[in-house]
Order: sequence, then C-alpha cells, then structure tokens
Amino acid sequence: MTPEDDDPVTFLFYAPQKAPRAWALDLSRLGQAMREAYTEVRYKIRQDATRHGEPYLSFWVATGDGVECEGTATAHGRDCITLVDATAGDAGRFLAWFRDTCLPSPDLIRFSSGYAVERGIDSDWRLPAEGDQARVADELRHHLTVVDGA
Repeated sequence: MTPEDDDPVTFLFYAPQKAPRAWALDLSRLGQAMREAYTEVRYKIRQDATRHGEPYLSFWVATGDGVECEGTATAHGRDCITLVDATAGDAGRFLAWFRDTCLPSPDLIRFSSGYAVERGIDSDWRLPAEGDQARVADELRHHLTVVDGA
C-alpha cells in the first residue's frame, strides 16, 4: 500500500492496557497543544451521552498544506484518541506530532483501526517509538494491509 492508495478509515490510538493512564491525558492541555501546533483548530470539551456522560474532547485540526484530522480524545478509563475518516498519511502526521510533543514517553501508543474491529481482530499494534511521520504512516498502512489479508 502506498500513500496514493490511502483510503480514509477510523484509527483508534490508546495507552497500553497495563498502563491505561500512561499518557496522563489532560483534555484542556491537548486542545491547547493542538492550537499551538496547527494552522486551524476547532475543539470543544463535551460531556453528553456519547461517552456515558464522561468528558471528551471533540476536535478538528488542519495544516496550511491541506492535512486535516478530525476526532475525539478521552481520558476516562484508558487514554484514547480516535481519528475518523483519516488517511494513513494524515493520521501518521498527527500521531508523530502527538507522540513527540504530548507524551511522557514515545513508546506508549497502541493502535487498531475500525477496519480491524469490524473483522473481529482485537490485537494491539504498537506505534513506532522512533521515526518521522512517514515511518508512522507506513506502520499504519502495514496494519491495514495485514488486516486486509486476515
């Protein structure tokens, strides 16, 4: 799978199961960090039935060169970010930024995809702790290729 083959999918990113709060995710700080890093940002902390009444961050970010990501973040139970309708390339850029800017350690991101969940594959994948956004995007593409062959 190449960047030109990227289809938008839902990606799920979360803290390791053995350390569900390892990110020490603070929704307000995450929103502010996005505001500082991205050209355009819209975010709001919400609390409604969507997350069983628990607060979550709803966000949309964009760069000057056309990369956009939309999703949610929650710190209830297990720290988690969901990106909806994101290509591997766009998700890779967002996640490399998040890993390198917001986390206490770069090896704390596990992930899956809506595609894997739909196919009943519940394995955690590890986001690379090193490498640029292209390396992260390649790992996301590899995941999708493996899931497609399962």
